[in-house]
Amino acid sequence: MSDTRFAFLIGLPVLVFLVLVVAYPLGYAIYMSLHQIVFFGGYRANFVGLKNFIDVWSDKSFINAIWITLRFTVTSVVLTMILGLCLASIMNQRIRMAGLVRTLLFLPWCVSSYAAGLMFGQLLRGQTGILTTISFAFGGTQGVDLMGRATVVEVLAVANAWLMSPLVAFFLLANMKTIPKRLYDLAAIDRLTRWETFRYVTLPPLQFTLFVFASITTVLSMKMFDMILIMTGGGPGTASATLTYQIYKRSFKDLNLGYGAAMSFYLLFFILGATFLIYLVWGRRVSR
Repeated sequence: MSDTRFAFLIGLPVLVFLVLVVAYPLGYAIYMSLHQIVFFGGYRANFVGLKNFIDVWSDKSFINAIWITLRFTVTSVVLTMILGLCLASIMNQRIRMAGLVRTLLFLPWCVSSYAAGLMFGQLLRGQTGILTTISFAFGGTQGVDLMGRATVVEVLAVANAWLMSPLVAFFLLANMKTIPKRLYDLAAIDRLTRWETFRYVTLPPLQFTLFVFASITTVLSMKMFDMILIMTGGGPGTASATLTYQIYKRSFKDLNLGYGAAMSFYLLFFILGATFLIYLVWGRRVSR
């Protein structure tokens, strides 16, 4: 058997698996997006062509969901990268019980987004939140509600960053361990400050890792759903109704599967466009 045939034989199960779990659902989603699915009076699929894709742009909730998704994604990526860098820098120091510290810092990644949504929802709501408890303990008479319309998206982004930053931190830590120690010795001889050492010695080798995880965090944030559903339910009102939540609402609450499928393809295009933009602006420069 030739190497090509052997490689094809080894990869065949993976190809079959991808066809079953990716190609068929994607093809069926395309089919639904071109039809109006009716359940009442018996299942019917009436062909409407591109009507669903066109109607989406006249939907104010869709336009609002785009801006909420962008706001949530940008805030999540920035917070995740900053928090990941901070955690990696802490773990890169010589500290006592370093193994225990690293284990504790990695624990948030082991928590499901469902559990994180429940936890942050209870901690930050006005009636049950920890800030309300602190306010009352110091004589306050009003609760502190961070889940209001003005800040709910940022609160969701903080919870999202709390979940994802430990994974980013461990990859950055592994990258930091490859930086030659003599570079830090030279920085000390040149009397560089801590910030200058971080900027000119530590940060440059981390650029590619940061680019990769910025792309990953962008994708995961734009498709985040379960934490948003549990934590806010798209509220208050529609203040945290991201594209994923609107797709869920249209498809499974309103039972407008064709319309929801069309919205899901716009989400797919936005994800591909965002990652390609990150590559153009950042990835080409750091991968040279």
